[in-house]
Amino acid sequence: MTTKKKLLNQFDPELQNYIDKIAAKYQPNPEILQRRIENAEARYNKFQNFADIPARLVDRLQTLILDGWRFHLSGPASVLANSSMISVTLQKPASLVEAELKALRSKASDDYSDEIFIAMEHEIDELIQQAAEDSQRKAEEQAEAEQAAMRDRLRSLLNGAKA
Repeated sequence: MTTKKKLLNQFDPELQNYIDKIAAKYQPNPEILQRRIENAEARYNKFQNFADIPARLVDRLQTLILDGWRFHLSGPASVLANSSMISVTLQKPASLVEAELKALRSKASDDYSDEIFIAMEHEIDELIQQAAEDSQRKAEEQAEAEQAAMRDRLRSLLNGAKA
């Protein structure tokens, strides 16, 4: 005796083959993931610009320097000043850089997984749409066949009543 659960888990072999092809097609590729992570790391900026009025910026810079931030004097326009504003570029502390890179790697991996999942879902949706269209077409054909059979029976009844 077949249980209800076994019936639900059994697929038509053709459908199972198609599902297996979809699963194989959308397996994560480690090389693509590594390339995306490397691209994200290459775009990562280890420097941050701070701009404010001189009194507030000096106070903020003291706190930032105590937290491990360092001046980045070798970059273009690393310190800009006029009478009302100062702009300074600082290098992030190593601990912050490592934490942000770790988060960036995780985000790149999650985005890649999500992209694969969405593409797989799209293909499954297309499969479901095709199955629904096939089912509707078969139902229409069956309804037409039943109508034709009923029409034939009515004709034979009417022809039999005339005789």
